[in-house]
Amino acid sequence: MSPIDVDPRHDLVHVPDPERERWRESYYFQFVDFKHGLGGYHGPGYRPRKGYTGVLHVLWGTEQGTLVATEKGTYSEHTAVHPVGGFTWEIVEPLKIWRILFDGRLNVGGADPAVPVEAVVGVADGPGETVDVSYDLVFERDKPAYIYDENPEWDGLFDGHIDEVGTVKGTLRVGDRRYDIDGRGSKDHSWGARDWSKPQGWRWVDLLFEEGPEATIWRATFDGTTWLDDGAIYVDGQTAEKVTSFAESVTFVDRPRADRPASWEFEIVSANHRLRGRGEMIAVTPLLFPFRTREGTRGMMWNDRTVFLCKLEDGRVGYGSAEFQFHEPQDGSRAPRPLLAERRPG
Repeated sequence: MSPIDVDPRHDLVHVPDPERERWRESYYFQFVDFKHGLGGYHGPGYRPRKGYTGVLHVLWGTEQGTLVATEKGTYSEHTAVHPVGGFTWEIVEPLKIWRILFDGRLNVGGADPAVPVEAVVGVADGPGETVDVSYDLVFERDKPAYIYDENPEWDGLFDGHIDEVGTVKGTLRVGDRRYDIDGRGSKDHSWGARDWSKPQGWRWVDLLFEEGPEATIWRATFDGTTWLDDGAIYVDGQTAEKVTSFAESVTFVDRPRADRPASWEFEIVSANHRLRGRGEMIAVTPLLFPFRTREGTRGMMWNDRTVFLCKLEDGRVGYGSAEFQFHEPQDGSRAPRPLLAERRPG
């Protein structure tokens, strides 16, 4: 069980390890407005050795479809706030309150759940159609922050990782439509070496509901067989229970280059709680990272970043996100489906 008093300094950047070129600091923020049936997420990553920052930005809506962009930038000082691609952040209170602002344009990804690879680029390089977007949102954690156990086996993804869930309020404008946002959100922070060539598969998940419990979890395998995992079920304002078991089943549909996830069944269990349900994909955004192994071999990591409508066996309906990561073959052949952590629940 993660204590409420996780050191707030972990919300800020950490001292980089100069001996590890792939050392990376990254954040992630997501929000969901249940009334409007829309939400969004972005994930800025910092590479101190190169003074590089980049961000993936997605907005989705059950009526508007998906808007997306990836943008890059540079910085000279290693701090927690590096404006990039129209974003800026204000840390009102570390590990408690963040203000997130965006003002820019996003590529139109379409109404089909399968967002085209060609749309997941910078706005200047996109397929053509773009939309004005701006928002001013405040995330406030209202359940215990959960810090992962120290485990050197995670090396290649991170040294440390923190998850948070809480409220999100503010305003959002898409084109000429304005929304008052009053929903839920999640936020995470990772630091350490991130070597895209090492993980053979992972499943990063968060589940958000108007009323708890909610959950976050990350599972990964480096050898294709043995899975690492950590995460929590957030019961109330005092309790974040460590996840003790996880099971999943995925259905896929055809897509060029690699089949995409269509539905996801899951069971996430802690000491005293179980979240079991099914998600139907609303948006599947492919994010591709070229990499080079230490031996010099080139490769391509493919990460399907999904959003789904989530229905639990206890009757609650919310939204979730899950990442389906795999490596794309370099010979141009069709990619294999992502590795699954376990068989179908139950």
